[in-house]
Amino acid sequence: MASAIPHLHFPVTWKSNPRIRKRKPATATATACSLSEASPLFRAAKHTVDTFVKSGMVIGLGSGQASGMAIEYLGRQLRAGALKDLVGIPTSVVSASEAAKAGIPLGEYENSSQIDFAFDDVDIIEEGTLISVIGRRRLQGEESIIQEKLVLSIADQLVFMVKEDLYKCGLEGSIPVLVESLNWLETAEEIDDLFLGDAEVWRRPSVGHAGPLGGDFPLVTTEGHNVLDVIFTSPIASLAEVANSLEKVDGVVDHGVVSKFPDALTVQARISCCIPPHPHPKSGQNKHM
Repeated sequence: MASAIPHLHFPVTWKSNPRIRKRKPATATATACSLSEASPLFRAAKHTVDTFVKSGMVIGLGSGQASGMAIEYLGRQLRAGALKDLVGIPTSVVSASEAAKAGIPLGEYENSSQIDFAFDDVDIIEEGTLISVIGRRRLQGEESIIQEKLVLSIADQLVFMVKEDLYKCGLEGSIPVLVESLNWLETAEEIDDLFLGDAEVWRRPSVGHAGPLGGDFPLVTTEGHNVLDVIFTSPIASLAEVANSLEKVDGVVDHGVVSKFPDALTVQARISCCIPPHPHPKSGQNKHM
């Protein structure tokens, strides 16, 4: 499938428009901002917004560095009048805060019968299948893998933004797993037996360092679950098989594997237009070829 995905390459350099925002003479804040706008990740975020977002849409606002840049750029477009009547559905407390600062009106995902488009960072994505992993980064505040996956799942159109070196075959690293807190140790042991020799299972702490038992202060999500990091010590042959195996374990509530096929990937400054094998169930056809 990966060989059938065309790539559009953008220039390596990007010059900011001085009319976008007047700044005071060189400060640390201004330097940091200009550096972020010159980055491939900002170009990816900008291209995602310019290509997919239209006035009047309900937008799923993702979490992560690129999503934060896309949210900020959305706010600029609203203030400039280039976009109107947007409603944002945040995937996390952080994305809600960023949207509020950008001036994007917010809605509740529970009350949203439709999300026209959503974008999100992913931690890693499997080339060929386009199955991805979210939730590797330490959760802050009331972030929720469950909420993030729900917003992505009901979006009519979906774009993932990922750094180029994280779009590959033979994935490595961890997969977060949400488990019932009461019997978390039994669940952890069952998962450890499931991937014996290929992965270690650690409970994620709210403070301090991670470890098999997660210390005295384990992370508890907003829904009241513990987070187990299944840390693979050898390449993951198939994310789909890992997800299927985890879902059969008693006590597992959810995990960070996202199987929904995106309409496109924004890979740093390169756009990979992904053609689904079947028409999108809501949109009826792929409009972004």
